[in-house]
Amino acid sequence: MAILEKVGIKLHHSAICSILQENGIKVKDRIAFFTEEQVMAWVAKAPGKFTLHARNPQHDALIGGGQPQYAGGYGSSAIIDAAGNRRDATLSDYILFIKLVQQCNGFRLNGGILVQPTQISAAQTHAVMTYATMLFSDKCILGQPGSAKSVETIMGMAAMAFGGRKSLMQKPGVLTLVNTLSPLQIDRNALDTIKIHAEYGQPLIISAGVMSGTTAPITPAGALAMSNAEVLAAIAIAQMLREGTPVVMGIVVVPADMRTGGLNLGAPASATCIRYAKALAAMYGIPCRCGGSGSDAYGLTAQSGYESMLNMLVSLQEKVDLIIHSAGMLSSYSGMSFEKFITDLNVISLIEHFHADIAVDDDALALPAIMETGHGGQFLTHSHTLDHCRSVPWNSLLAGTDHQKGGENAQEAYLARVDRALERILSTYTQPELDPDLQTALETFLIKSGVDAKLIEMLGGAAER
Repeated sequence: MAILEKVGIKLHHSAICSILQENGIKVKDRIAFFTEEQVMAWVAKAPGKFTLHARNPQHDALIGGGQPQYAGGYGSSAIIDAAGNRRDATLSDYILFIKLVQQCNGFRLNGGILVQPTQISAAQTHAVMTYATMLFSDKCILGQPGSAKSVETIMGMAAMAFGGRKSLMQKPGVLTLVNTLSPLQIDRNALDTIKIHAEYGQPLIISAGVMSGTTAPITPAGALAMSNAEVLAAIAIAQMLREGTPVVMGIVVVPADMRTGGLNLGAPASATCIRYAKALAAMYGIPCRCGGSGSDAYGLTAQSGYESMLNMLVSLQEKVDLIIHSAGMLSSYSGMSFEKFITDLNVISLIEHFHADIAVDDDALALPAIMETGHGGQFLTHSHTLDHCRSVPWNSLLAGTDHQKGGENAQEAYLARVDRALERILSTYTQPELDPDLQTALETFLIKSGVDAKLIEMLGGAAER
């Protein structure tokens, strides 16, 4: 509160500054100063939970209801293979990740920037990627922040897909991640995105992603406090624009490696800050976004395993409401990996099973089976074992349970299982139906918005494959 009142938040948007002044907020040289009473009054108007709607209602996502919602990786423009080799991400990679997420039962949000296709110009990428999400998935849509024009284009497409603007406002269907510009700033694109989402009644993830020691104080408490101030200010602005705008509070604090200046996702402080980010959001009664399965590792290694396990374990232990970067991230958020994606699915499944705990009732205590088997018997062929052998044990998606063959490389054997799991998941994919008239209307809209018709043809070709 002292940061908000005495230091303030710099807003790179004159119209937003005027709106704040109209609501009694002190603004000087585009720096907004909030009293505790002011910011808390506005933050209190944000709902404690909300439903994000999908084209297929079976995939609707309740955010803030006590169960975590997962989204895939986000924001990188590189694909990293298991050995750590990099290449530029393509539109085909983006579509493949959309199909993977579509087939993951625990993932209800799709799209966003699963990867950034490098062959598409910045002016067209938001529209093409959003249309690809609509074409290859019927799950909830992650939008993309950007200029007012690009966000309006996404809202126009969403309104068409959900039966008009009024229908979209009644059943919000696009959730977009907006980041503050640390330290203590919010840029024009972020504020335009907040403004347009509020006008369309669409929810927002408002997040501060800081590096303690470079873009935030080196101490976790200082980094958390500064991040909290930035996010509270942005949430208050969203409520001024439209009271009741659904928001997810995001605080992602990652230490900087003081030896290099890079991220240090594997440091315990990164996981520790997840606990406090969730606690802060709970104190304000707002859904929380943080955590994930990020790693600094350059490839699929032991390092990528233990760093991702710690971060995801704490995320689920603290019951984080929304987890972005749930699967696939490597190299300090700078790359996505198909092999890591599959491995992270296994990690999530393992942790979920652990937190589900054990049943304790007459059947689970198995006293009749114990009495019948008696001293020195065996339970393998007992009817109680046969009744529960498919439901009680956790079965790994990837772990090998047979003996290693002579001369077989353990890493190669594991990667072979990853490849088989990836092929198995994709083999079950069926493209969701999209009304032909809607598809034609969307493509016409895209072309009028400046999207190259050849890119739309590329998406059609990908659908045929």
